[in-house]
Amino acid sequence: MNKTIITFMTVSISLFSLFNAQTKAIGDTPLDLEAFNFNTGIAVLFPEKNKSKSYNNAYEINLNGNPERSIMVEKEATFNDKYGKDRKENGYEYHQKNWSNIDEVASFQTQFFQKINVATTLDGKIKVISGLADELTKTDSEKLLKLLTNKYVAYRKLKSSWNEKVVIYEWTKKDRIVRFATSYNDESNTMKIVVDQSKKTVTEGEKQPHFVGYLFIINPSLKSEIFGKMNSGDFVYLDDRKD
Repeated sequence: MNKTIITFMTVSISLFSLFNAQTKAIGDTPLDLEAFNFNTGIAVLFPEKNKSKSYNNAYEINLNGNPERSIMVEKEATFNDKYGKDRKENGYEYHQKNWSNIDEVASFQTQFFQKINVATTLDGKIKVISGLADELTKTDSEKLLKLLTNKYVAYRKLKSSWNEKVVIYEWTKKDRIVRFATSYNDESNTMKIVVDQSKKTVTEGEKQPHFVGYLFIINPSLKSEIFGKMNSGDFVYLDDRKD
């Protein structure tokens, strides 16, 4: 009996070690959103080595170990009622604060994402993970939708709760709910600045209207804590209209 228990524990530990070896910290390599497993520990994604030495509750991450290509992720507490007298913490959100259009922080097959956000419960269970694909052409956006449809088949089309220009596609599977929200940015509210260091000039850049894609991988066992409950950062693109 003892031998059987020891063997079982050894196998379990081996599988756990194997899984964690396959899932690397954000920044070490693009996080594979297609294969993401909700048993991933938040400390695997954001290890102690990446904790900022200058800012509280923040991570400074060098992409692929390159200090010239770094991102900052801030950890923020979330509350059941942020401003009420009975407010209580109910989880944490990790928001990436900066990115470049050449960054590859996450991926879904051939599509890369420049930005990532994660939400967890108080005890660290991952509720949802999202990726932002910025400056997409119409063809890029349609290609990403096709990748998702080929993977997850039929989708449900939803309307955004706050922006009629945002379109949300949803796939529901046993181990995950996937939402892809896409919108068109005409850059009417964007100011582009071009800095020429050789000429020491600062000029206004040309506007480049484009599509933006938000991919959400959602833990179905925690959906009651997600839909209609998250309204900060990119997570606002999750919310659909309840007609």
